[in-house]
Amino acid sequence: GWAFFLNVSFTIIEFIGGWLTNSTAIMADAVHDLGDSLSIGLAWILSRFSDKEPSQTYSYGYKRLSLLGALVNSIVLIVGSIWVLFQAIPRLTNPEMPMVEGMLGLAVLGVAVNGYAVFKLKAGKTLNEKVLTWHLLEDALGWVAVLIVSIILLFVDLPILDPLLSICFTLFILFNVVKNLKSTIVLFLQGSPEAETQDEIKHILSDLSEVEDIHHIHFWSLDGESHVLTAHLK
Repeated sequence: GWAFFLNVSFTIIEFIGGWLTNSTAIMADAVHDLGDSLSIGLAWILSRFSDKEPSQTYSYGYKRLSLLGALVNSIVLIVGSIWVLFQAIPRLTNPEMPMVEGMLGLAVLGVAVNGYAVFKLKAGKTLNEKVLTWHLLEDALGWVAVLIVSIILLFVDLPILDPLLSICFTLFILFNVVKNLKSTIVLFLQGSPEAETQDEIKHILSDLSEVEDIHHIHFWSLDGESHVLTAHLK
Protein backbone atom coordinates (compact mmCIF):
# COMPACT_ATOMS: atom_id res chain seq x y z
CA GLY A 1 0.00 0.00 0.00
CA TRP A 2 2.83 2.42 0.86
CA ALA A 3 4.60 1.57 -2.39
CA PHE A 4 1.43 2.15 -4.41
CA PHE A 5 0.52 5.55 -2.97
CA LEU A 6 4.13 6.76 -3.11
CA ASN A 7 4.42 5.71 -6.75
CA VAL A 8 1.14 7.29 -7.86
CA SER A 9 1.93 10.60 -6.18
CA PHE A 10 5.47 10.73 -7.46
CA THR A 11 4.46 9.74 -11.00
CA ILE A 12 2.41 12.92 -11.27
CA ILE A 13 5.38 14.96 -10.07
CA GLU A 14 7.64 13.17 -12.59
CA PHE A 15 5.43 14.00 -15.59
CA ILE A 16 5.39 17.66 -14.66
CA GLY A 17 9.12 17.68 -13.90
CA GLY A 18 10.06 15.82 -17.09
CA TRP A 19 8.11 18.31 -19.21
CA LEU A 20 9.62 21.33 -17.43
CA THR A 21 13.23 20.07 -17.53
CA ASN A 22 13.15 18.55 -21.05
CA SER A 23 14.84 15.41 -19.67
CA THR A 24 14.38 12.11 -21.51
CA ALA A 25 15.43 10.15 -18.45
CA ILE A 26 12.82 11.79 -16.23
CA MET A 27 9.97 11.56 -18.75
CA ALA A 28 10.79 7.92 -19.53
CA ASP A 29 10.88 7.13 -15.83
CA ALA A 30 7.52 8.85 -15.41
CA VAL A 31 5.86 6.59 -17.99
CA HIS A 32 7.61 3.61 -16.45
CA ASP A 33 6.37 4.63 -13.00
CA LEU A 34 2.82 4.89 -14.35
CA GLY A 35 3.00 1.24 -15.39
CA ASP A 36 4.62 0.38 -12.06
CA SER A 37 1.81 2.07 -10.15
CA LEU A 38 -0.84 0.06 -12.00
CA SER A 39 0.97 -3.24 -11.47
CA ILE A 40 1.79 -2.50 -7.82
CA GLY A 41 -1.87 -1.65 -7.19
CA LEU A 42 -2.87 -4.96 -8.77
CA ALA A 43 -0.29 -6.85 -6.73
CA TRP A 44 -1.50 -5.15 -3.53
CA ILE A 45 -5.11 -6.18 -4.18
CA LEU A 46 -4.14 -9.74 -5.13
CA SER A 47 -1.96 -10.05 -2.01
CA ARG A 48 -4.87 -9.06 0.21
CA PHE A 49 -7.17 -11.60 -1.49
CA SER A 50 -4.47 -14.27 -1.19
CA ASP A 51 -4.86 -14.25 2.62
CA LYS A 52 -8.49 -15.46 2.43
CA GLU A 53 -9.31 -18.75 4.14
CA PRO A 54 -9.41 -21.91 1.96
CA SER A 55 -12.78 -22.87 0.50
CA GLN A 56 -14.26 -26.10 -0.78
CA THR A 57 -13.38 -25.08 -4.33
CA TYR A 58 -9.90 -23.75 -3.48
CA SER A 59 -8.77 -26.13 -0.75
CA TYR A 60 -5.20 -24.75 -0.77
CA GLY A 61 -6.45 -21.19 -0.31
CA TYR A 62 -5.78 -18.22 -2.57
CA LYS A 63 -2.03 -17.72 -2.16
CA ARG A 64 -1.38 -18.36 -5.84
CA LEU A 65 -3.07 -15.03 -6.57
CA SER A 66 0.12 -13.46 -5.22
CA LEU A 67 2.07 -15.49 -7.78
CA LEU A 68 -0.24 -14.17 -10.50
CA GLY A 69 0.63 -10.66 -9.33
CA ALA A 70 4.34 -11.44 -9.67
CA LEU A 71 3.79 -12.66 -13.25
CA VAL A 72 1.81 -9.57 -14.27
CA ASN A 73 4.34 -7.23 -12.66
CA SER A 74 7.25 -8.92 -14.41
CA ILE A 75 5.60 -8.55 -17.80
CA VAL A 76 4.70 -4.90 -17.16
CA LEU A 77 8.26 -4.14 -16.07
CA ILE A 78 9.78 -5.85 -19.11
CA VAL A 79 7.47 -3.94 -21.48
CA GLY A 80 8.25 -0.70 -19.65
CA SER A 81 11.99 -1.31 -19.85
CA ILE A 82 11.79 -1.94 -23.58
CA TRP A 83 9.84 1.31 -23.97
CA VAL A 84 12.54 3.21 -22.07
CA LEU A 85 15.21 1.76 -24.36
CA PHE A 86 13.26 2.80 -27.46
CA GLN A 87 13.03 6.33 -26.10
CA ALA A 88 16.63 6.64 -24.96
CA ILE A 89 18.58 4.99 -27.81
CA PRO A 90 17.61 7.57 -30.51
CA ARG A 91 18.75 10.32 -28.14
CA LEU A 92 22.32 8.96 -28.32
CA THR A 93 22.69 10.38 -31.85
CA ASN A 94 20.84 13.62 -31.13
CA PRO A 95 21.17 14.51 -27.42
CA GLU A 96 19.46 17.60 -26.01
CA MET A 97 20.64 19.54 -22.96
CA PRO A 98 18.06 19.32 -20.15
CA MET A 99 17.44 21.90 -17.40
CA VAL A 100 20.07 20.65 -14.98
CA GLU A 101 18.93 22.39 -11.78
CA GLY A 102 15.42 20.97 -12.10
CA MET A 103 16.83 17.51 -12.78
CA LEU A 104 18.98 17.71 -9.66
CA GLY A 105 16.06 18.61 -7.41
CA LEU A 106 13.82 15.89 -8.82
CA ALA A 107 16.64 13.35 -8.55
CA VAL A 108 17.12 13.98 -4.83
CA LEU A 109 13.36 13.63 -4.26
CA GLY A 110 13.21 10.53 -6.47
CA VAL A 111 16.00 8.74 -4.62
CA ALA A 112 14.34 9.52 -1.26
CA VAL A 113 10.82 8.42 -2.27
CA ASN A 114 11.79 5.23 -4.09
CA GLY A 115 14.49 4.36 -1.59
CA TYR A 116 11.94 4.48 1.22
CA ALA A 117 9.55 2.31 -0.79
CA VAL A 118 12.30 -0.29 -1.36
CA PHE A 119 13.04 -0.23 2.38
CA LYS A 120 9.37 -0.97 3.13
CA LEU A 121 9.28 -3.96 0.77
CA LYS A 122 12.77 -5.47 0.94
CA ALA A 123 11.91 -7.84 3.81
CA GLY A 124 9.22 -9.55 1.71
CA LYS A 125 9.71 -13.24 0.98
CA THR A 126 7.09 -13.98 -1.69
CA LEU A 127 7.94 -13.72 -5.37
CA ASN A 128 5.32 -11.01 -5.64
CA GLU A 129 7.14 -8.87 -3.08
CA LYS A 130 10.54 -9.62 -4.63
CA VAL A 131 9.37 -8.52 -8.06
CA LEU A 132 7.82 -5.37 -6.60
CA THR A 133 11.09 -4.63 -4.82
CA TRP A 134 12.86 -4.79 -8.19
CA HIS A 135 10.23 -2.42 -9.57
CA LEU A 136 11.09 0.14 -6.93
CA LEU A 137 14.82 -0.55 -6.94
CA GLU A 138 14.80 0.13 -10.66
CA ASP A 139 13.21 3.51 -10.01
CA ALA A 140 15.67 4.30 -7.21
CA LEU A 141 18.64 3.38 -9.43
CA GLY A 142 17.15 5.42 -12.22
CA TRP A 143 17.07 8.48 -9.99
CA VAL A 144 20.62 7.81 -8.82
CA ALA A 145 21.58 7.86 -12.51
CA VAL A 146 19.70 11.14 -12.98
CA LEU A 147 21.42 12.58 -9.88
CA ILE A 148 24.87 11.63 -11.21
CA VAL A 149 24.08 13.06 -14.64
CA SER A 150 22.77 16.28 -13.10
CA ILE A 151 25.91 16.84 -11.05
CA ILE A 152 28.17 16.17 -14.04
CA LEU A 153 26.13 18.40 -16.35
CA LEU A 154 26.49 21.25 -13.88
CA PHE A 155 30.17 21.37 -14.82
CA VAL A 156 30.44 19.64 -18.23
CA ASP A 157 28.39 20.04 -21.42
CA LEU A 158 27.68 16.33 -22.10
CA PRO A 159 23.92 15.91 -22.72
CA ILE A 160 24.49 12.39 -24.10
CA LEU A 161 24.92 11.18 -20.49
CA ASP A 162 21.17 11.57 -19.94
CA PRO A 163 20.06 8.79 -22.33
CA LEU A 164 23.25 6.75 -21.81
CA LEU A 165 22.75 6.18 -18.09
CA SER A 166 19.05 5.51 -18.63
CA ILE A 167 19.98 2.66 -20.96
CA CYS A 168 22.55 1.23 -18.53
CA PHE A 169 20.30 0.99 -15.48
CA THR A 170 17.36 -0.29 -17.56
CA LEU A 171 19.44 -3.18 -18.94
CA PHE A 172 20.66 -4.03 -15.43
CA ILE A 173 17.13 -4.24 -14.01
CA LEU A 174 15.84 -6.06 -17.10
CA PHE A 175 18.38 -8.82 -16.48
CA ASN A 176 17.21 -9.32 -12.88
CA VAL A 177 13.51 -9.18 -13.71
CA VAL A 178 13.93 -11.88 -16.37
CA LYS A 179 15.50 -14.10 -13.67
CA ASN A 180 12.52 -13.50 -11.37
CA LEU A 181 10.13 -14.16 -14.26
CA LYS A 182 11.82 -17.49 -14.88
CA SER A 183 11.34 -18.46 -11.21
CA THR A 184 7.70 -17.38 -11.36
CA ILE A 185 7.01 -19.50 -14.45
CA VAL A 186 8.66 -22.53 -12.81
CA LEU A 187 6.32 -22.19 -9.82
CA PHE A 188 3.31 -21.67 -12.11
CA LEU A 189 4.19 -24.96 -13.79
CA GLN A 190 4.40 -26.50 -10.29
CA GLY A 191 8.11 -27.14 -10.48
CA SER A 192 9.98 -27.98 -7.28
CA PRO A 193 10.91 -24.70 -5.52
CA GLU A 194 13.89 -26.18 -3.63
CA ALA A 195 15.40 -29.50 -4.73
CA GLU A 196 17.64 -29.65 -1.64
CA THR A 197 14.65 -29.27 0.70
CA GLN A 198 12.77 -32.01 -1.13
CA ASP A 199 15.72 -34.41 -0.81
CA GLU A 200 16.12 -33.53 2.88
CA ILE A 201 12.45 -34.25 3.61
CA LYS A 202 12.68 -37.56 1.75
CA HIS A 203 15.73 -38.61 3.78
CA ILE A 204 14.11 -37.63 7.09
CA LEU A 205 10.99 -39.64 6.28
CA SER A 206 13.02 -42.63 5.05
CA ASP A 207 15.01 -42.70 8.30
CA LEU A 208 11.86 -43.24 10.38
CA SER A 209 11.75 -46.84 11.63
CA GLU A 210 8.04 -47.12 10.75
CA VAL A 211 8.61 -46.21 7.09
CA GLU A 212 9.53 -49.06 4.75
CA ASP A 213 9.26 -47.14 1.49
CA ILE A 214 8.43 -43.66 0.20
CA HIS A 215 7.29 -42.92 -3.35
CA HIS A 216 5.12 -40.60 -5.45
CA ILE A 217 6.68 -37.50 -3.90
CA HIS A 218 5.28 -34.21 -5.22
CA PHE A 219 6.73 -30.90 -4.01
CA TRP A 220 5.54 -27.52 -5.23
CA SER A 221 4.96 -23.96 -4.02
CA LEU A 222 1.82 -21.86 -3.77
CA ASP A 223 3.49 -18.44 -3.88
CA GLY A 224 7.25 -18.90 -3.53
CA GLU A 225 6.99 -18.92 0.27
CA SER A 226 4.29 -21.44 1.26
CA HIS A 227 5.20 -24.92 -0.02
CA VAL A 228 3.18 -28.13 -0.36
CA LEU A 229 4.41 -31.73 -0.33
CA THR A 230 2.52 -34.98 -0.80
CA ALA A 231 3.89 -38.53 -0.75
CA HIS A 232 2.88 -42.15 -0.38
CA LEU A 233 4.40 -43.85 2.66
CA LYS A 234 4.48 -47.62 3.14
